[in-house]
Amino acid sequence: MTSVSLFRWLTLFSFFGLMLTLLGWIILAPHADNYPTAAWILIGVVPLLFPMRGLLYAKPYTHAWTSFLMLFYFSHSVGEVYSSGGVAIYPILALAFSSLCFVSTILFVKMQAKRRNASHK
Repeated sequence: MTSVSLFRWLTLFSFFGLMLTLLGWIILAPHADNYPTAAWILIGVVPLLFPMRGLLYAKPYTHAWTSFLMLFYFSHSVGEVYSSGGVAIYPILALAFSSLCFVSTILFVKMQAKRRNASHK
């Protein structure tokens, strides 16, 4: 397994892990009775649908801007971990998956560029 494919699979694992964590957090976690579940799914999960096709087809440009998208989820998770009173599993998982996705997308783009440059020489 090359480093490019390793970082591609890490990206996909963390991306879908983040998506499932957010869905579980929104749907399964205890909330108030007037909690707008559909609105939070639109706000939290729908932005992850935009880069999905490019990530599945290993497009470097999509990986690059997905790293910027992960910063939103990272900052949201840090805020939730900080503001929660006890140990909250969903924010910790979202923090781990968004961090892993951020790092693996950047490393995928870097390794892909190195491989492309080496093949052109």
